[in-house]
Amino acid sequence: MLGLFPPTPEPEAERARLVAASALTLLALFMLLHFIGGPPRVDASPSALRVERIQAFQTDLEACRAALLASGFETAALPDLDGPGACGYENAVELTASTHAHSEPLAANCALTAAFALWERDVVAQTAARRFGQPVAEIQLAGPAYSCRRVAGRADRRLSEHARGNAVDIRGFVLADGREISIARGWRGDAGERAFLREIRDGACGHFAAVLSPDYNRAHRDHFHFDLGRDSLCR
Repeated sequence: MLGLFPPTPEPEAERARLVAASALTLLALFMLLHFIGGPPRVDASPSALRVERIQAFQTDLEACRAALLASGFETAALPDLDGPGACGYENAVELTASTHAHSEPLAANCALTAAFALWERDVVAQTAARRFGQPVAEIQLAGPAYSCRRVAGRADRRLSEHARGNAVDIRGFVLADGREISIARGWRGDAGERAFLREIRDGACGHFAAVLSPDYNRAHRDHFHFDLGRDSLCR
């Protein structure tokens, strides 16, 4: 009767197969919870990167850089810049390693950089995973954070927060599959893009003092503006 019936699997081999299958199931469950589960756990330790510490980071460069590094964000310190007139910055860094690629380097006040890093990690990544089922591969910045200029359209000729390296502009995103979501087109694009952009705009309001989008005025029709200035705006 040899060959009529398949051989009975060895107990050791069967146990190994079950262990491997269980491990794969647990890994899949972990990844699912990581990408579409609830908000990330907040590290409450005194040195952690948290929204509540952003204001203190304005004048404490070392604490700011240490908190960023402990959370996986790497920076290079920049020398203070005494620009023309009231322009210039201090306590600035260049973000050299982050959770997402950037279309160009982000060089700004460390507190602004910390707020941006938190927004990337806790808002952008979570929202993209939940709404699109994939991560954001690149955040497209709309020019340098530092630019010695005034606020467009203001009669008082007030300096922009960009003149202090205290603001960042974002024009769009590239998903892992190569799909581009620009603010210029997506703000009034399909329902999925509209919802994504509005959710991450709203999420930014808990990280920055001023958050301006196409809902604010025509000057922001194609980008988000985030800053840590004296005005409190979320629009």
